[in-house]
Amino acid sequence: MTRQFDFNPAKVHTILNETWRHLNYAVETETHPWRLGTLATISDNRPRVRTVVLRAVEIEQRQVICYTDQRSDKVQELEENPWIEWVAYDPVTRVQIRLRGRAEVHTQNDQAARHWEASSPEHRRGYITVSAPGTQAETASPNLPDYLFDRLPNDEEAQLGYENFAVIVCQIEHIDWLELRRNGHLAARFLWTDKWEGHWKYA
Repeated sequence: MTRQFDFNPAKVHTILNETWRHLNYAVETETHPWRLGTLATISDNRPRVRTVVLRAVEIEQRQVICYTDQRSDKVQELEENPWIEWVAYDPVTRVQIRLRGRAEVHTQNDQAARHWEASSPEHRRGYITVSAPGTQAETASPNLPDYLFDRLPNDEEAQLGYENFAVIVCQIEHIDWLELRRNGHLAARFLWTDKWEGHWKYA
């Protein structure tokens, strides 16, 4: 697949189809810029944003999925307020997407177990941490046990990380699409009721 964003200007829903196609491609392709998105949550009525890795897309369920440590701030923020916005931009196609919806955090359940089993030892090592994310540190050092600084965990060690592993499932209800053009930007919006409704809008 090329990174071209193909659509028919006379049929706005071709934008929606291409958006989901590119999201799905970003899951499979580490170099696709949509693989790294910005996830916004709310804490004390203020926005909190961070970069997350797109791990899975479920098109029929309108879901985009990322992982986190269940001790991270965003887990508590989502428990208090599930509304999220997810933003990604591709400098090749010059397309930005903003995905808005509700998030649900999964830990120690079938959903979490399924994603954990599909993850690599290198990825699992990131959850075998000494302290919770955000804990003050005395020196600039990785948040890993000493014995994992220079090697991957074995199967038994990797299971220690499952306790900290969380899956964030974002169900999307609103998509804003923007293509930056030198001769005038194009923009579209899609809203989910019992189906997707879309229209062009001015950028």
